[in-house]
Amino acid sequence: MTYELRLPADFGDYAWEVEAKGWFPADVTAPDGTTYRVTFYDPVRLRHDVEADLAAGRTVPIARLIVVERVTADHMARAVARLPESFFR
Repeated sequence: MTYELRLPADFGDYAWEVEAKGWFPADVTAPDGTTYRVTFYDPVRLRHDVEADLAAGRTVPIARLIVVERVTADHMARAVARLPESFFR
């Protein structure tokens, strides 16, 4: 089954900001049309956010988290293409 990353039409206008920020929520569409919300993080931003939350005494529940080397359209699309179907269950 092929899942498809859905980015906003104007993503290219602010892609550099997304990459610099290190995280981005996006939709992924399944072959049956079901849409799933996922969150992409780069390792540096993820570590920063997790450490900050833990230091503040919070837990860190992140559903459908995908960690990529860099948060770019290409890295996100390749990650989605490689995910097992079980990721979306």
